[in-house]
Amino acid sequence: MIPSAGKLGVLALALSGGACVAAGPYSKAINDPLSTTDAPIPGFVGPNGIGKARLDTFTVDGTGQPIYQNPANYTNPLFFAWAETVANYHRSDSDVPFNDPSLALGPVTGDLFDVVSLGELNNAAINAGLPPGTITLELAKPVRNLTGADFVIFENGIIAQTNYGGAGVGGIFGELAYVEVSANGIDFVRFPCASLTAAAVGGYGSIDATNVRNLAGKHVNGNGDSWGTPFDLSEIGLPQITHIRLVDIPGKGTFLDSSARPIRDPWTTFGSGGFDLEAVGAISTGMTFNEWPQLAKLAAEDRNACADPDGDGVCNLLEYAFASLPWKADKPAPTLGFTAGHAEITFTRDERLTDLVYEVQTSTGTAPNDWTTIANSSAGAPMQGVNGNAPVISEVSAENILSIGVIRKVTVRDTAPMASNARRFLRVRVTTSSLPPVGE
Repeated sequence: MIPSAGKLGVLALALSGGACVAAGPYSKAINDPLSTTDAPIPGFVGPNGIGKARLDTFTVDGTGQPIYQNPANYTNPLFFAWAETVANYHRSDSDVPFNDPSLALGPVTGDLFDVVSLGELNNAAINAGLPPGTITLELAKPVRNLTGADFVIFENGIIAQTNYGGAGVGGIFGELAYVEVSANGIDFVRFPCASLTAAAVGGYGSIDATNVRNLAGKHVNGNGDSWGTPFDLSEIGLPQITHIRLVDIPGKGTFLDSSARPIRDPWTTFGSGGFDLEAVGAISTGMTFNEWPQLAKLAAEDRNACADPDGDGVCNLLEYAFASLPWKADKPAPTLGFTAGHAEITFTRDERLTDLVYEVQTSTGTAPNDWTTIANSSAGAPMQGVNGNAPVISEVSAENILSIGVIRKVTVRDTAPMASNARRFLRVRVTTSSLPPVGE
């Protein structure tokens, strides 16, 4: 389609006394963070803007160094893994271009040409009952059913600049596919999907993305913008998956959504006809500190849990725990507040981290043995009161994009009122079972 035991980190604080059409109910094709159904997730983030892809322009500067579009951006660290193995690939037509399935592996690039096509069925092939193109990808580690979107699919859709039919200028020229998942590579479950496109789109027309849900290909990933379509395993009731299968939808209207409505997209197209897969990113993958992808960006000597290579005063273990970056001085420290006469501490945790225990502790002083744990979270579970304490606890998504839920903003209110204490200290204590103990 181309034109406890373990390493320990502690922070303690004290208190005294898009240009897109929009008509349907679903998310827009690009940068729609407040969509309550399927807000697109950026493939890239950074100083050059959310969702702006870092692309090689294939030109060089005066010193011979390559010039990049959005050079300061980087792949979204929300993604803990990418599809690594092609289990099966079937292209439905005999066109030659874009038939290398390995191009679907690895991180998103935002490159229109870094894709594998599933091919396009023409009218005769549809009438003959021939199967559409498919590709099945295997993940290195299972994707679990956690809060919000669990994985994201990137096609190479672009915003239409010319009216060739369908939604016209401002719609997305993107081709659609069903999404099916499996926990064993044999038995697949299809995501329920919706398509409200009322009329034929034409061969190179566009669709209104707000009329489409749970079909891969409805979000922009080309011409410098990179957004993917989120999928939430809670919608199909599987606790985890290991395989993801994409099934092309020839957009004539013969293929149906979950309510037996016709699905329409640009049809027919040629060369890279049908759905063009660019990447599959896993969000809800279990993680330990030693496996954390961000460590690979550091020099070998800077990768230990106690190092602080970015010099922001927060060690690598706490950067990991607070969902921040060890190579960027972003200072992800907890903050203190005051509500209803009680001090409270707010911090970020990541529910994918299987090797961590977060503890909220209180004290009237700073002696090592004076701290009391009033709440904790272990192996990704929600924060809860412990040791007979019942603090007020709030957990919400820490992200501005509503489809992302694994990064949690946690607030724990102290059980003792400030009025009864001259001073009150609160801290977050983080320990990991994946590294040998070094003491406190």
